[in-house]
Amino acid sequence: MQILRIHPKYYSDERLNSEHDFLHQLFESLSGEEGALTEHADYFRYNGRRGLLYERHRILVEEMITRGLSHTTLIDRRKIEPEEWKPLETTEDEVLAHRDLVKEEGDAGRKELPDDDNVIELSGEEELRSVLVGVTEQDVLFGLWKRYRHLVMERSYGRYRNLADPIQGKGRGQVWMLFDLMIEEAFASDPEDGAPRTAYETIWEEVEEGATAEEKEDFNRLLDGLEPAKVSLAMRGFLAGVVSRCRHEELLKSQLFKDYL
Repeated sequence: MQILRIHPKYYSDERLNSEHDFLHQLFESLSGEEGALTEHADYFRYNGRRGLLYERHRILVEEMITRGLSHTTLIDRRKIEPEEWKPLETTEDEVLAHRDLVKEEGDAGRKELPDDDNVIELSGEEELRSVLVGVTEQDVLFGLWKRYRHLVMERSYGRYRNLADPIQGKGRGQVWMLFDLMIEEAFASDPEDGAPRTAYETIWEEVEEGATAEEKEDFNRLLDGLEPAKVSLAMRGFLAGVVSRCRHEELLKSQLFKDYL
């Protein structure tokens, strides 16, 4: 196993979980904790660059959450020194070699690997991430809050309310880091019993007035079928369709719907 430069949306569930587990082992080894990875090539590659592993971890976790997979292991970024966010040089040949490795495994990902050699598309470098590095302007913080708030609400309404504190200027110290830690903690917890239902009902309130009679029936049917502490991919897809048809500009920005639109 190794850390690839390919967006995990192209991974099978097995590879996604395996790279995530490997990343935690690697991070622990680089942090001086017991581990058997001190001779691994990635140990030398990411030595002094644990911040890059933190970023990669968030990308993996976002993909796990998109698929409704369980994730309960966080990385505490307060252990990472400021100089550990130095970027790595990545060549096109390296990205394409990693693409070929995933392709050779033959297991389908959530998205099909593209046939061309578009390195930016393969690596997902242009996709906005929730990780904040360094002092961040308030408008950037607010933009990320709007994008990720429903994803957090789906896991915990209480954490969603806390997430709003830094946006409202109530956080102490480095507001951007507090925001990032809250995101990490939310993503490292299974959904609370009523959290998914609360998130879906909150979104529905925004679009119900413009919904058709058939959509209202479908929403109630899906709502009745919800299981406690379980996200509903069917409900996500349904709400994404209604949001898209109604052209609700704010909800169209939500990360909860990104992969359904």
